[in-house]
Amino acid sequence: MASKAITYMWKIKRPNNDLLARETIAAAYQIATEGNPNVTTILIRSRIHGTTWLHGKWVKDYPHLTICSKDSSQEAQKSHEASHGYTKSLTDPTLVKVSPSGFVKLDNTLDRDGDEIWPEGLPSEVIMHRGPDDGGEGTNK
Repeated sequence: MASKAITYMWKIKRPNNDLLARETIAAAYQIATEGNPNVTTILIRSRIHGTTWLHGKWVKDYPHLTICSKDSSQEAQKSHEASHGYTKSLTDPTLVKVSPSGFVKLDNTLDRDGDEIWPEGLPSEVIMHRGPDDGGEGTNK
């Protein structure tokens, strides 16, 4: 398989622990490419957590990561799709289920706190992936 460059953006603080950062990136890659193999950019919105916002309040949920992703067409339209990647536990990033939202939203859509879901200028790094299970090798931008 040919190498593929993916840009990763962090809406949360990138973990200082390199292993945790690489595990998060690898899980985000699996989540995004299961829904769209042509993904070009991934926004990491959360670490593994066990809650979700439903009907205006926080409710307990299975452990998961929240990401957004886009392909080249969505890049041009400044839009994205959110997904949850459910994990074995709060400490084990092994994915057990991927759940895309099924909705494409504009990047400047506001979240419940009034912030853009995908603001411009976030820290990013480009990672070369060789295949579906490859954690990749990257460089920060």
